[in-house]
Amino acid sequence: MDKEVVVTIDRLAFGGDGVGRLEGKVVFVPLAVPGDKIRVRLVEEGARFDRGEIVEVVLPSPDRVQPRCTVFGRCGGCQWQNFSYPAQLKAKEEILKETLERIGKIASPPIRPIIASPDPWGYRHRIQLRRDAEGRIGFFERGSRRVVEFETCEIAAPPLSERARSFKINGVPPSDAFELSLKGGVVKMEPLDSEERSFCQVNPKVNESLVQVTLEALFGAADLAFTRRWNVVELYSGAGNLTLPIAGRVAKLFSVELQRSSLKEAEEEARANGLQNIDFLVGTAEWGLKSVLRKGIAVDAVLLDPPRQGAKEILDLLAVVKPRVIVYVSCDPATLARDLKFLVARHFDLDFVQPLDMFPQTYHIEAVARLMRRNGL
Repeated sequence: MDKEVVVTIDRLAFGGDGVGRLEGKVVFVPLAVPGDKIRVRLVEEGARFDRGEIVEVVLPSPDRVQPRCTVFGRCGGCQWQNFSYPAQLKAKEEILKETLERIGKIASPPIRPIIASPDPWGYRHRIQLRRDAEGRIGFFERGSRRVVEFETCEIAAPPLSERARSFKINGVPPSDAFELSLKGGVVKMEPLDSEERSFCQVNPKVNESLVQVTLEALFGAADLAFTRRWNVVELYSGAGNLTLPIAGRVAKLFSVELQRSSLKEAEEEARANGLQNIDFLVGTAEWGLKSVLRKGIAVDAVLLDPPRQGAKEILDLLAVVKPRVIVYVSCDPATLARDLKFLVARHFDLDFVQPLDMFPQTYHIEAVARLMRRNGL
């Protein structure tokens, strides 16, 4: 297919592609920036939309910038290095709003201004690398499983890039898929298939904001003497990133996580901090919530931080439990919108959604949503 057309990019889609229109039909173009006028080669023509690749930037957008990375466009790690950071933030707010309206059917969603990352470069404290049969070490190429080598990863903390470069001098790592993480100033390397892989925040500075927003969403301005009587259930709790800050504010916290190694790490942190009001439950979110219900315990608040596929399997149970507050931490606007639509239809009002830019230079959007049980229900 060699058809070439000229398209003006209007906006960005979740997933990072630029979106334009050609004779009324949507055209998705990777690496395009809103405001670009571009010549595009169509690589896929469908009934509802087309896909294209940039042949030439005829007139660049005012928001187009020179990417820092020499392999940007080939490497699949970043999608927006050619897009100014203020414009990235605006685009993420717009994408979140459009997704909540279109999928969640939420009119005028109460979205707060996005919290920016203090460091839009060099912020990642955790990267996952691959080694191919020829010994190349790097990230997967955009749209394929081929490995792209790099000299410096511009979004990774410098010690991680330095460690990755050292493999060229000191020999290849023992695993074909491994993670480098930076914790306490020390770089650690672990195979991706290790069940004991330790947890490390990707963007520690934005994570601090995430914790504060989550605490605000759970407790608002409620007095500590009041929340000290609360029973809270935390689902998909991971290694305790949100568990420990919450435990100090409540009577009882039930922390539910499927991965035993992550829960073990949270237990050790709780023990080290002298927290004795947490029940750690190893199992699925559904099993954990049912376990709490079987104990006959009144649940005041539920916090959930599900994986990308969302929390569809427990929404019916949440509607039965009817906590006064539900706080939903999301890394995927589409599944967040789907799940909010269900909960809003079943006795909950959406109070606010706070986006955070945990992953600058990429299309990923972190968000915290707070739902309140309707009065009298």
